[in-house]
Amino acid sequence: MQLAGALIAAALAFAAPAQAQRLDDHTILVPGGITPGRQPDGNSILLEGPDGLVVFDTGRHKTHSDAILAATGDRRIVAIVNSHWHLDHVSGNLRLRPLFPGLRVYGTGAIDGALTGFLKTSAAQGRQALASGKLSPSIAEDVRADLLTIDRGNELRPDIQLGGVQTLKLAGRNFMLGVSLHAATAADLWLYDPASKRLLAGDLVTLPAPFLDTACPEGWADALATIDKLDFETLVPGHGPVMTHEDFRWWKNGFEDFLICSGGERPMETCAGGWLAAARHWLSEKEVADFAGYAYYYGELLRSGKLNKYCAA
Repeated sequence: MQLAGALIAAALAFAAPAQAQRLDDHTILVPGGITPGRQPDGNSILLEGPDGLVVFDTGRHKTHSDAILAATGDRRIVAIVNSHWHLDHVSGNLRLRPLFPGLRVYGTGAIDGALTGFLKTSAAQGRQALASGKLSPSIAEDVRADLLTIDRGNELRPDIQLGGVQTLKLAGRNFMLGVSLHAATAADLWLYDPASKRLLAGDLVTLPAPFLDTACPEGWADALATIDKLDFETLVPGHGPVMTHEDFRWWKNGFEDFLICSGGERPMETCAGGWLAAARHWLSEKEVADFAGYAYYYGELLRSGKLNKYCAA
């Protein structure tokens, strides 16, 4: 629940949740999306192994976790890997875990700080927004659901906390997992599948804009430089379509230019326009127009200095 950010008022249609898509013989994408008047879902990826399934991120809404379950067929989920603690990536854990006894959740310890910080503040804002009676019925429904999820925050903590870079065997397959500190959140976990040369990046890469609500901009830029060195051919972002490595570099360059511009004195119209020009690589002209507000919002957030608190001391 990102009540402290721009998403609470989202009433735009971008990459609405679609049917599961098979990326290769062992990988299924369940796309997330931002649908009119709703909070978002992040992308989820199912990785098939001889011992079962690994699910990377689990979305927010029941419809999204239902789509994950439909994509499993009769196969067992043995592991969930959470890229970070945002509720559009972890809420589905609460629905999936009881269905698969023995399932293990892998993530970082950043959820602890989120529960006592950002999520606690967002919950208070959510209750105030509900009490005002000014929310649309669909957003109010999402806020109530997010409040219930936050109330069960202890259940979102991973069974196994990861840090650094390591190779793990999950569902009988070897994957490289790495953690970037002080990036899009306090700790962002990515997964590299060497068999397919595919990187699952979580919110280190997002469309229609970099979601900077809980970000350390400089740390995020460092994280992008780190993952750029990996030998991936395709990348699944936290939000948006699958990218090639070349696509990712286009996104990375646009992100870096956006940070530089927003950190200076040029008009925000110039900075937002620069990002939107880069985003045309993926978005239609209508989507660029619809989502222009995101670029302005995050540019002003960068310029305000309010994100400094998320950077390492």
